[in-house]
Amino acid sequence: MILFFYGEDTYRLKQKIRALKEKFISASLGDTNLAILDGKTATFEEIVRQVLAMPFLAKKRLVIIENFLKNAPKETIDQTNLFLKKVPQTTVLVFSEEGVPDRRTSIFRKLNQPGQAQEFALLEGEQLKRWIRKTVEDRQGVIESEALNILIEYLGSDLWRTSNEIDKLLAYNRKISRQNIELLVKPEIEANIFILIEAIAAKNLSGAICELYRLLNTGQNELYIWTMIIYQFRNLLIIKDILDKSPRLSRFELAKKTGLHPYVVQKTASFAGKYELSELKAIYQKMLDFEIKIKTGKIEARVALELFIFGLCRNVIQRNRTLVDNRRIG
Repeated sequence: MILFFYGEDTYRLKQKIRALKEKFISASLGDTNLAILDGKTATFEEIVRQVLAMPFLAKKRLVIIENFLKNAPKETIDQTNLFLKKVPQTTVLVFSEEGVPDRRTSIFRKLNQPGQAQEFALLEGEQLKRWIRKTVEDRQGVIESEALNILIEYLGSDLWRTSNEIDKLLAYNRKISRQNIELLVKPEIEANIFILIEAIAAKNLSGAICELYRLLNTGQNELYIWTMIIYQFRNLLIIKDILDKSPRLSRFELAKKTGLHPYVVQKTASFAGKYELSELKAIYQKMLDFEIKIKTGKIEARVALELFIFGLCRNVIQRNRTLVDNRRIG
């Protein structure tokens, strides 16, 4: 049997692998028939030896190869791909991949079969809410609806941190409330910067200013917020440039090409269609101009943030009005 688990949600991926190992160890009365290989260093010969080994005093042997498609040499991948048809019934061979491997490869297509493969994508929306509710309930707690929304707003799709924060909140009080979250949980600044940029991209001046003040009120430093905005617009500029040239690239391919985390690529790419490349270049240059003024003491960071956001939203609105007027004249 061959199983294939992969995806950007490394928390649920690791939980799946751990549950599989625990179940197997329990059934086999130990880890004698368990082998875990590092896909980066495992040789083809070692893989063959572990897979073909007969189980000792058990019906099955479990072999897990971690991040093989991502890290193994091409020759080893090609050899293993041909070897897959020889995996005996006495071995359960598991490929575990953090992230999404290149879907175009032969070995990915061979492994990614119904009933054999499972993708662990980042949870969002209702799926994320259901996961948090169940996690809280499994740990003998309850969470208020408003608190649930705040927790997601603070932490996004990071289940590693969400799991830790849930433990901390339940240790404080078995009922998770908004007040307790605001008291004990520090917002994930990157996730909130996305909210701010989303408001700017939507030409929502009041929403953008409110989000800025909310960030400031949580104790975030003005210079750090400014640095994060520059960082996100820089990412947006890079991704927009790539997508204009290669619009069919997948999120995984974009992440590989840019070196950015797939979650950052996913969120940033959603804003790319709202801007022209020339417009993003002008915005980025404007940000650098403000940064020089901040560093030379010509303007305070908070004032620069307010002026930048107000000017950008106003200019976007004015630009759209001009386009409408030109169409009417034409």
